[in-house]
Amino acid sequence: MSETHELKKNELTKFDSIIMGIAGTAPAYTISASTATLVAAVGVMGPGSILYAAVVMFGIAFAFMYLNRWRSDAGASYAWVGRAIHPALGFMSGWALIVATCLFMVAGSLPVGTATLDLIAPSLSNNVVAVTIAGALWFLSMNILIMIGIQITTKFQKFMTIIEVVILIVIAIGAFIKFGLYPVNPFSWSWFSPSGFNLNTFMSGSLVAIFYYWGWDVTANLTEETQDRNKTPGYGGVFGMIGIFVLFELLQIVFQMGLTSKQIASAGTNLLPTIGNMIFPRPWGNIAILAVMISTVATLETSLLQASRTLFSMGRDNVLGIKLGHLHPRFHTPWLAGIVMGIVSLLLFVVSSFSSGVNAVMTDAITAIGLQIAFYYGLTGFACAWYYRHELTHDFKTLVMRGLWPVLSSLFLWAIAIYDIPQLGWQTDLIGLGALFVGVIPLIYYRFKLKSFFYSSGREASHLETAVGAAPTKF
Repeated sequence: MSETHELKKNELTKFDSIIMGIAGTAPAYTISASTATLVAAVGVMGPGSILYAAVVMFGIAFAFMYLNRWRSDAGASYAWVGRAIHPALGFMSGWALIVATCLFMVAGSLPVGTATLDLIAPSLSNNVVAVTIAGALWFLSMNILIMIGIQITTKFQKFMTIIEVVILIVIAIGAFIKFGLYPVNPFSWSWFSPSGFNLNTFMSGSLVAIFYYWGWDVTANLTEETQDRNKTPGYGGVFGMIGIFVLFELLQIVFQMGLTSKQIASAGTNLLPTIGNMIFPRPWGNIAILAVMISTVATLETSLLQASRTLFSMGRDNVLGIKLGHLHPRFHTPWLAGIVMGIVSLLLFVVSSFSSGVNAVMTDAITAIGLQIAFYYGLTGFACAWYYRHELTHDFKTLVMRGLWPVLSSLFLWAIAIYDIPQLGWQTDLIGLGALFVGVIPLIYYRFKLKSFFYSSGREASHLETAVGAAPTKF
């Protein structure tokens, strides 16, 4: 196999980057699977939770944007945190993304299997074996696709995401027409008011809403394959965030205008297909099932892209197995990283499907993903402020955009995680925090075995002259 460490350059445009940012959050899947949980936590204050979570996530998105201007690296958070704050924290940031992705594959593969059978063989949609096989086929297809090459992956992703967004807009318009004249809950600006929350509902709602947005940061992991690599991925993440915020907010509003909290709870994770059948005559309501299926497939792909690029960057820096940093000689993709992710994730979701006991554990594991995401997003926000700390007194915009906003967002994310730990139960905490702590083993093993320059090259910080071409200062 090839020894090259260079991913294909200039394969993604700015539009492609934005599309990847939107696809990474899986808007249709997220709305269908998570709205009932959000409404159960906050009632009609869902739009407010989505708004305040967006404020936090934009702080992290800006941190990603500015850090990418400093260092364009497929490892993204791993590389930035490691070179700005501490190498061990950088390793753990990358590890958090990898284990979160492995656990998320369980949550993604099974629902897409169910959605597929809902369309082609509804009688099998509740059959565990059939759902597992269908989900496994989709999972393997996406894993193969990302190993064939970024160009075909991007084209496929663009096609799927455009269809998904169009379907969601059609559903939003249809729901507004259907529910607007005789709403169950007439629209009210009080849905956005902080006074509608108490501490418990605000924290619970934030926990759900924050993780509506997970995945937009795939744009940063594709930076080495993107045109104008130091700027485009950052803009892709920010504009992707704007797009999904508008979609989430609009759909949350129209859905709770037309359905009671009890109806939303009854629909559960099938909310979008339920809405589709309410507003469109059969079989046109199936477009909602199609949207959920496309959305889930798309986020499987972006999650695998994100994790495989992180593993590739860590392998290239010799902080994990060296072969992870090698690329396929023909496709120039991190083939071994993709295979490792595929094997681990496939085993997890197959085992969880066939064992009722393990299935309960894996349900806790999916909830525990939130702790891992808060950990690495929070570290990235802190890394931004620390790297640019010498510039923060230069002007007010720099202070806010590169310092205060990312830091306050990080603090909020960590506060939510800490608040949530006692609420999740010991199994969820064991998996969420335990999976993180397991990362200490490969960190120590490979640090002493490979003696990577990553641990000895010194930390970096920006000064004002860096903006006009000077090299970063090490200390």
